[in-house]
Amino acid sequence: MKFAALFIAFACTVPISLLLRSTPGFPRLFWTVFGILPFMAASMPLFDVGLISWAGEWIGFVYGLELSLVDILAVAALLSFGPGRIPLWCKLPLLIYIGAAALSMLQAYEPLAASFGVWQFARMFLIMVVVARACLEPKTAIYIMQGMALGMAAHLVAVLHQRFGLGLSQAHGLFIHQNTLGMAAHMVLFPHLALLLYGYRGTRWQLLTVMATLLVVIFTASRASVGFSALGIMLLYAILALAGMTQRKMLFALSGAVALAIIAPVAISSFDKRFDEAPLTEDQYDERAAFNRAASFIVDDHPLGVGTNHYVHVAKNYGYSERAGVAPSEVNRNNIVHNAYWLAMAETGYPGIVAFCLMLIVPMITALRTGWRERHNAEGNLLIGCGVALLIAYIHSMYEWVIFGKEVQYLLFTTMGMIFGISLRMNALRDAALPVRNIAMPYRRQAGTAAAQGKLAGEGTW
Repeated sequence: MKFAALFIAFACTVPISLLLRSTPGFPRLFWTVFGILPFMAASMPLFDVGLISWAGEWIGFVYGLELSLVDILAVAALLSFGPGRIPLWCKLPLLIYIGAAALSMLQAYEPLAASFGVWQFARMFLIMVVVARACLEPKTAIYIMQGMALGMAAHLVAVLHQRFGLGLSQAHGLFIHQNTLGMAAHMVLFPHLALLLYGYRGTRWQLLTVMATLLVVIFTASRASVGFSALGIMLLYAILALAGMTQRKMLFALSGAVALAIIAPVAISSFDKRFDEAPLTEDQYDERAAFNRAASFIVDDHPLGVGTNHYVHVAKNYGYSERAGVAPSEVNRNNIVHNAYWLAMAETGYPGIVAFCLMLIVPMITALRTGWRERHNAEGNLLIGCGVALLIAYIHSMYEWVIFGKEVQYLLFTTMGMIFGISLRMNALRDAALPVRNIAMPYRRQAGTAAAQGKLAGEGTW
């Protein structure tokens, strides 16, 4: 059944690509659905198909060689593109990390299980490149963001039902765990908030998205999600205020103070309910610290890593969890270290953690650098919002591993793709406005068609 569904899905890629090329209104629908789907990953039947599946047999951040609906749509979009390419500097950091993960298979106890992780990052490379190519065209990023907003709206409905209908102290929405939902919220909250503060048209849906996302974050009752969301809001506001204070931004500051007075009791109530049901015991047993110790012991013994997707197998079966003082219950021993950086280092070694950090830093720096330069237009503000989203997700990842989960990775690498695509387009428009003939690269021809016809930078944008 699953392979029949996969065959049908691949058969649909050609007609979908033809529709993307020839039907004017279809790209908006396509990219909106593309933005929604990652939010449905855990709840949609046949969202993904395991070509090889070790579910129930292997414990890691991925259980098999998978293909999902998002991957199929990415292939369809790739077939629809004309001539052009994304420059190597955008792709190289992720390729280097994929190479480091592939090399870690040489140290893996189960090379096939390690290949599951390499395959997942290869799929994310496809997602990032396809989204970057698509965002060379104006409006594509907005369509994807509208899809993300709709996905978050679906989670809000689920969260409200779980909190008030089922009485859950920590709502997880349509995902399996509240930490996944909290991390995913960063990719929605900050880009939409940046456009809202800028005054981009469509204020109503931006405002509703920001409010819905904040409610979702609060009802997760996750300390890290709530705390880092608040930090990100203050940081984003400070950056955009430095870019130029406006009446809208001053009104936001006043409205934010009022909203805080209203939301604070709701947040306090959520945390009270959580801690009443599950009191904190970190003064007696700090689980995160124990996991970190186990990962550090693994790194000491295996400086080149133990193989991607192998942390639990090695920590549990080779005495590292016991040495680190991880609680002996099966649930604890089967858990992944709650720090993405320790996870990357334990599994892919010192070369892997360097490549991992490079992969994360390049798109963030690109977003903040280009966004600040273009801070007086909507694209620049969106880039700053995306850059802050990545920064907060990276800080949050010091306390969670879920940045390795496919649900979060789809949103993470989609955000990276939007950053590269918008930045390349803005660079092409900017270069075309200068009296220098240096726009011969294929991606610049595609991104800056209007500019190449003699228009100034800023025309033909949003």
